[in-house]
Amino acid sequence: MTLVMLAAAGGQDDLLRLLITKGAKVNGQQKNGTTALIHAAEKNFLTTVAILLEAGAFVNVQQSNGETALMKACKRGNSDIVRLVIEYGADCNILSKHQNSALHFAKQCNNVLVYDLLKSHLETLSRVAEETIRDYFEARLVLLEPVFPIACHRLCEGPDFSTDFSYKLPQNMPEGSGILLFIFHANFFGKEVIARLCGPCSVLAVVLNDKFQLPVFLDSHFVYSFSPVPGPNKLFIRLTEAPAAKVKSFMLLLLKLLLQITLS
Repeated sequence: MTLVMLAAAGGQDDLLRLLITKGAKVNGQQKNGTTALIHAAEKNFLTTVAILLEAGAFVNVQQSNGETALMKACKRGNSDIVRLVIEYGADCNILSKHQNSALHFAKQCNNVLVYDLLKSHLETLSRVAEETIRDYFEARLVLLEPVFPIACHRLCEGPDFSTDFSYKLPQNMPEGSGILLFIFHANFFGKEVIARLCGPCSVLAVVLNDKFQLPVFLDSHFVYSFSPVPGPNKLFIRLTEAPAAKVKSFMLLLLKLLLQITLS
């Protein structure tokens, strides 16, 4: 364990601030993937979590068992920590090694407040995504069921994003429908989420099952054609590096929503 991890695990906030001031790195990992933020969330230290996030701690790092800082906070039933890491872009749909999400852990600990907080956040993401898509296409489409849940990736946490998902062919595919991959740039301002599908874009390449996917519009890298195969699929997205994109009020995130759409 590093000194930062030890300070975080012990809730030694003054020592932690001093270490950060002296240039100590906050994103070091142990062999099992544990970070200082995960230690602080697991030990229920709210102010320690806040200090680490403000210093640029990555929120979506997973331990070897697949658990994140958000999952640790859900297990402890600490709604304040849950709210804080969500505001810093925690991905609520990440699955642990045993395929459990943060929502599962919130339900397991029987904490209604934490469970409702997560559900409300997920509903907000879905609503904002759908509204942004409708505005972009001027409502000339019908949105069908998503192929996989929305995922969040902070640009400051690295230039690459990957995820595995399983696709099942629908029994009754509406005529004229297809599958598109929507990549949103979004800012989180507390409970408010503002997303866009136009303007500067950080996406360099989208690869599905080792095949490059092409943008639908030549002047925009927000909407891609998408061809998942029945069964397991692997999605990889290469992004431009944005190490400075960690300031809370200007935080830039990558949100992915895969939807089947029908043009009307």
